[in-house]
Amino acid sequence: MKRLSACLAAMVALAVPAHAETLRIATDATFPPFESLDADGKLVGYDIDLMTAVCKAAALACDIQPAAWDGMIPGLMQGKYDALISQLTVTDQRRKIIAFSDIYSHPIFRFVARKDSGIDISPEGLAGKTIAVQTGTPMDKFVTAEFPKAKIKRYDSGSATYLDLTGGRADVTISYEAQIRYSFLKSPEGADYALTGPRYTGEDSPELGEGVAIALNKRDPELVKAVNAGLAKIREDGTLAALNKTYFGD
Repeated sequence: MKRLSACLAAMVALAVPAHAETLRIATDATFPPFESLDADGKLVGYDIDLMTAVCKAAALACDIQPAAWDGMIPGLMQGKYDALISQLTVTDQRRKIIAFSDIYSHPIFRFVARKDSGIDISPEGLAGKTIAVQTGTPMDKFVTAEFPKAKIKRYDSGSATYLDLTGGRADVTISYEAQIRYSFLKSPEGADYALTGPRYTGEDSPELGEGVAIALNKRDPELVKAVNAGLAKIREDGTLAALNKTYFGD
């Protein structure tokens, strides 16, 4: 009987994860202006401010911590983290393994190249060209599907792609238009570069997703409800609009 009770208790623990007093929230801090580390090692950025506001509105105690991109979703599924905020796009493939909050933004995706490159952003124009992209992202899946004749170089962080672009080892990179415009192009390294080619959204390709949301564990529907309540509150009280204006002038 004791052994049976212990087994049942273990099954309940797996089905309904117990929250720590403080929620552990992971972010890939290599993607300014959404999330990065400042000179003092402090997490800063749009998503950091948004998550902080959601936690406050939902009366949740939250600890946002930097994490490696490729370990975030596995860490969420294994219970290492309670939530992820890192410009995560909602896709059918991801919905199979994790839950999402309500969508809070709909990103536009663009390529960036040297101003004098004259590069043609098309399957034929990028044939034989090198595209730098962060691995495991919607952009990675998009260029793999849409530009089969291109050479694709994949990187673990969102910032590393620009090092090969500016070093002449890649012809283009692709990212969120806001990330390129409000981070890379404003840096000294981005002076000779410009956005190029079409603007892409999830309507152009399923790989680019439905929009951006906070990722949560499927086994924790109560936390999903709490986070959605916090999101709804910061929409209603103008906090979300103020954040968009502060970071992007929208």
